[in-house]
Amino acid sequence: MDPVFWLLDKADPILIAPYRWLGDPVAGWWLGTAVLCLWCTILGEATLGLVHWFNHEHIEREKRLMLEGQDKSWEALRSGNKLAYKGFNDQANDSFGKSFFMGVAMGSSSLWPAFLAMAWLTWRFGQVEVPLPLTPWSINFAAGFIPMYIAMRVLWILGKKALFPSSRPAAKAMPESDT
Repeated sequence: MDPVFWLLDKADPILIAPYRWLGDPVAGWWLGTAVLCLWCTILGEATLGLVHWFNHEHIEREKRLMLEGQDKSWEALRSGNKLAYKGFNDQANDSFGKSFFMGVAMGSSSLWPAFLAMAWLTWRFGQVEVPLPLTPWSINFAAGFIPMYIAMRVLWILGKKALFPSSRPAAKAMPESDT
């Protein structure tokens, strides 16, 4: 048996439980999908935290190199040394690029639970049309899951910001030119 389907089969009793909490199957589908989206968000955030924990030294080193290069490039520009400015600026840009793309890669590590959930939803509800509340239309599972997952991620981020206000210092402004 394919490992993904083996995993889906083993997880099925847990994943399907919220879909059966309500007596109405349509309401149960929407509630179950909301719970699934929440579980995906929590598991994704845990994965992101773990990936960040493993990579925090590298991230901090690149940030430090970026800030050092930026500061030195401004010093060189103020002193009129264009060659040194270019070298330090290139160093800062290189470190920024590494930091940026590592951030993108780490951020994408939080999405894997949603893809696994989509596989499970395909397996469980692949041919099912779900009534769209307050409309005469029905949709497939993906059209219900994807916007709900995005909304859950947004709510999660807003909740984190409300509960844990950022303690990061404000970004440095570019120094004024002496010319």
